[in-house]
Amino acid sequence: MSIKKLILITGPTATGKTEIALEVAQHLPKVEVISADSRQIYRYMDIGTAKPTAEQQNQCPHHLLDVLGPEENYSAGAYARAARSIIEQVWNRGGLPIMVGGTGLYWQSALDGCFEDVTEYAPTRAELQNRLHCEGLASLYEDLGRRDPVAHARLQPGDAQRILRALEVAMVGKGTLSKLWRERKGQPLVRQPQMISLTMARIQLYERIDQRVEQMVEQGWVEEVRSLREMGYDPSVSALGTLGYLEMCSALAGHCPWKEAVERTKQRTRHLAKRQITWCRRDRRLRELDLDVWGKAGVVQRIVSGWEYRWGRWAG
Repeated sequence: MSIKKLILITGPTATGKTEIALEVAQHLPKVEVISADSRQIYRYMDIGTAKPTAEQQNQCPHHLLDVLGPEENYSAGAYARAARSIIEQVWNRGGLPIMVGGTGLYWQSALDGCFEDVTEYAPTRAELQNRLHCEGLASLYEDLGRRDPVAHARLQPGDAQRILRALEVAMVGKGTLSKLWRERKGQPLVRQPQMISLTMARIQLYERIDQRVEQMVEQGWVEEVRSLREMGYDPSVSALGTLGYLEMCSALAGHCPWKEAVERTKQRTRHLAKRQITWCRRDRRLRELDLDVWGKAGVVQRIVSGWEYRWGRWAG
């Protein structure tokens, strides 16, 4: 009997999801990792996205990393279709897919289905790009708050790609983006996925976030951003308008001191973590595993034990 098995490891940024997943992979058969991170999908953006290193990627197959150029847009729907296709291929090979990442909209779309939108947005998108150039992102973010307060609350103020997407849907689509998501149709990918949310005390998490931002700078994040600029990627492109990259681009251009750029990145990352925690707590299928209580080894052991309890008798 063929049983479709899948593990999701999610949670706020800086909780060590990649390391936990790779530890789990050492104990379970034929693991393949599917990234559920909206920025690791971009090429040339390794340090600032905490992308798994080449050494980590060699430990087991990884998917949906380095798929797009920084100038390309990507939607949750496109991610869901790509992830579902890859997961089916992993199952056909007799493998175990582990989705790893903190982009809730991505993993939820892949697991639960998403809406199909055939509306022509090109004229509105061009209009919004012009407004972005003339008015700035803050003005568009404020406009989104009036048109779709739910999407406004969920999105980061610097997330240009998703702000523009939510605005174009609100302006010419069949309802707001948040409404379309609530009414989405689709078959669940798997009946009972094993869904894990990593947690820790807020103060510990914030300390880890601050330390990781400092480590990224030490590892060459500024040089990575400078290289992207030298390759011709403008700060207005999708990927460079995201958390941290926007601040680094601003500092490179001389618009703010480096210290201020780093501190703003830390602050915005803490805000992101708060939103990710809220997202995860809305989904009651997720089992919270507290790293402060269990430690890394204990969390790994509980994920492996959970897999064995659910599917161990079907292994092989």
